[in-house]
Amino acid sequence: MMQLPSIRPQRDPNTGIVTIDNEPVIFHCNHYNRFLQLVVEDCHYIQRDPILKQSAAEVSFRQLQQHFKSCPDWSVEDRLAYAEAVYRFCGFGDLPLASFHLPENPENAFQIIEKNSHYGFALRLNYGKRRWAGEHFDLGFAIGALSAVYEAPFAGHLGNRLGDQSLSRGDEQTELWMSQIHIANPDGNIVGTQAIAEVRLPSEAADIPERTVGLHVDEADIIAAVSGMPLQGDEHGLIREFGVCLTRHYADYYNLVSFRFETALVNALATHPLLDEMLWYEYPALFYYKEKFAGLQGMDLADTLLIEAGHICGFNTMGGIMRSDPWYQLVVPQLRCREDWLAGIVACINALGWGVWRIHELVPNERLVLRAWYPYESLGYLRSFGRADHPVDYLLTGIGASLMNLLYSADITAKPDLSLEFYYQVNRSKAGFWGRQSACVAMGDPYSEVIVERNVL
Repeated sequence: MMQLPSIRPQRDPNTGIVTIDNEPVIFHCNHYNRFLQLVVEDCHYIQRDPILKQSAAEVSFRQLQQHFKSCPDWSVEDRLAYAEAVYRFCGFGDLPLASFHLPENPENAFQIIEKNSHYGFALRLNYGKRRWAGEHFDLGFAIGALSAVYEAPFAGHLGNRLGDQSLSRGDEQTELWMSQIHIANPDGNIVGTQAIAEVRLPSEAADIPERTVGLHVDEADIIAAVSGMPLQGDEHGLIREFGVCLTRHYADYYNLVSFRFETALVNALATHPLLDEMLWYEYPALFYYKEKFAGLQGMDLADTLLIEAGHICGFNTMGGIMRSDPWYQLVVPQLRCREDWLAGIVACINALGWGVWRIHELVPNERLVLRAWYPYESLGYLRSFGRADHPVDYLLTGIGASLMNLLYSADITAKPDLSLEFYYQVNRSKAGFWGRQSACVAMGDPYSEVIVERNVL
């Protein structure tokens, strides 16, 4: 087997976009990954497996196929080793593809065993034991990887289900059942990957302004330091840092999952007249938001759940960074006042692959206006669905609110314990902050903008 090159993500300093094999990748933590999946799983009126598994298969296939085209002399063994290396590097777990051998009749069911899984770990944070396996991303990645390696379509076996054992249910391993699909004349679209449209933005999108808040905070130095951290999978294929378990995930996995969920839920609401009332019982968080937004229905229900995923990401990931040793070693010495904490954390965010964020306006303890150039959600929507007729930067909206809640409601400067109970206290307080999107790249604006203000009830 040839010596494989190391995996080196490429960051565009002009856009903040990070790619592996031209596929955009971004950092997210176990809390966001878990909650976003639960948003899809907990709605019993849509099909969750096609959204979660198919989205993973598409993006992994696209990324690996792109790389293999650039290495035409690679053997099957080389391809398998690279696919496993990407999976481990990105913090997804230890899917044993390098040692995989295709059975004599691959159309019969065969099994791949995983001993460590990011999703298996994240989903075990649920209260009580899960009733079904949840490693849909793992199965989807395996489908996409094997399809790219062998240039033939694979699928999950037994009705696209995972095996009886899974880490997410508390077992010692996860079983992935696979089989090859026989197609007489397969083409390059063997896992159903959509054609990705070229994204064209307004000319003004390239005009990213200089920072105007916290200028004494050295953003370039912070970005270089965060980008230089060894944030890659350990011997178990996991990335443990900032008090969370990170992944360097596919941006378009999140985008496809979020926007396909949104569409599926809106369609379900149109065919089930009483579904909007039943959702309050399936999503406890909506009880709070129902009180805040009287008449919340239709697409607003789906969007509120996706924004809540951003709240959880902001609280846990950004809060975890602001409690970490690297933060106190590198960033805190540069801070002169409480508001500088926002300038420092936005600098860290600009190293995560989420685009380029700027604090446009900040009124202490009252108002924050965030703008983002090249935000990954808008770009993903444009790539896969075309121009949007509504704002789609749900993470940006949720993160903005959580940053203000962390600073002024939770007092992150005192290093509080970021427990679930504290999250409820801070982010769902009637006196807390809420964000609303006022500009969106996917709708044709040069940047996306979120306005964060205190709740008015």
